[in-house]
Amino acid sequence: MSITLPNRQKRQEGAIIAYFIMVAILVSAIACLAAYVTQTVKNAQRRSDMIRAREYAQGGALVAAADLDAACTNRSGGLCSNLLNSSKAPYTLEPDSSTAEENLYQRKIATPFSNQTVSAQIWIPNAPAPPEAKVVTTAKVGEVTQTATLHLKMQFGYPAAIISDHPGTKQSGTSKGVGQLGNVVVSGGKGGPIVVDGGDGLAILENGRANVEAGAAVPPSSISMTNFNSADQIPDYTADGSTDQLFDFNRFIAVADASGNHYKDLATFIAAANAAALKPRGALEGIIVVDIWRNDKQFGSLDPTHLPNGVNVRGTLVFNFSPEFGPMDKIINTATMNINPADLSRLNPSDPSTYPSGYPPIYTNPAKNPVNVDISSQGFANFTADDDLPALMYNIGILDIHGNANISGVVYSPSFMEIENKKDGQIQYFKGALIGGGGIFFDNPNGGKSIVSFDGKALDVLATSMNKGKRAFAAYWE
Repeated sequence: MSITLPNRQKRQEGAIIAYFIMVAILVSAIACLAAYVTQTVKNAQRRSDMIRAREYAQGGALVAAADLDAACTNRSGGLCSNLLNSSKAPYTLEPDSSTAEENLYQRKIATPFSNQTVSAQIWIPNAPAPPEAKVVTTAKVGEVTQTATLHLKMQFGYPAAIISDHPGTKQSGTSKGVGQLGNVVVSGGKGGPIVVDGGDGLAILENGRANVEAGAAVPPSSISMTNFNSADQIPDYTADGSTDQLFDFNRFIAVADASGNHYKDLATFIAAANAAALKPRGALEGIIVVDIWRNDKQFGSLDPTHLPNGVNVRGTLVFNFSPEFGPMDKIINTATMNINPADLSRLNPSDPSTYPSGYPPIYTNPAKNPVNVDISSQGFANFTADDDLPALMYNIGILDIHGNANISGVVYSPSFMEIENKKDGQIQYFKGALIGGGGIFFDNPNGGKSIVSFDGKALDVLATSMNKGKRAFAAYWE
């Protein structure tokens, strides 16, 4: 019998090979794990850099939007010149990147960031009153670059039913005299309701004082007053008799001239208003301009005797007072005024949900629609379908409204504004906003109904001169 001994050397060699295989597997696993950890750290760092870069870019976009807003509210010059000449954040015009349709303004933003800058671009349409703008900002953190794009719209920036930019005084009374000092006075409410409804805005926004009699329905929480010399001051866009007004009166006159709606004296206007009232859906349509002269024989004849069917307008009524008029000269209107009238059959003064609007007007004659009237040959930009046009405006003096009124849209005066409900049973209804520059007196001492109700749809895109009164609002992020 033969005995075979095991080959210990081969077994030992096999064990060593297995050991090295296990070591190789382990080293490989460790290497893979190390690579995974390294890549994970890199990805986490990149993700962190990406988040930070995006936040810087978005923050820079908000800073640039604030720069544009400041350029809108700064009255020292036009929007674009204010961007270029800003003492705090000057931009430069980039002519090589600008086009015939829009201009590019650019700057580097460092504040309020720490050890970080953001490149900011503001793209503005090449127009006298650009309706929109676009902000594009770029930030780089580490090796990651992020861009943010913010679209802005230019909208009227003072949402309130009654707006007064006069500095006013500190008097707290509710007399007409206190109003004539530049304050807002809401007087009445004992015989019939008087309401100032702010809706989704304010009831009263005032640089001076807003004095409200106890019987008037004006919530104190809806009043912002004594804003002069504060961060909330309303810019002064109501210089009596000057071109520095909220609206370019010459632009409106140009439309009236081109559409046959410019009446060179009060008598001619009264005749046209009476003739229009006798037609189906009788009203004057479009932008109606009435020149009023000191020596007009019919001066002060806006009354039911001369206007038995009232003043009826679909569109905008402009009283163009001659240069002889001063800020406190007045005409009194006792005739009914219907400008873009609303259906008041369900009106309940105690229920704002029953406050209807007749804005925008629906024209029966498209040729009278200001959108269809070409005034470009006269050096003015044409009105567009997006523009909000005022219902009633005058350039100086006082139109003292005593009779019935049903007006949807903005009522504007650079001077003192008087609205007084003088008879029992009358309705004075304004849906939109009252904007005045010399104080506003809204009075109802009798048994009528007096209501001013804010309507943002009537002034969001108000067709102001060179975007006066507009501010930059965020529309959407891209």
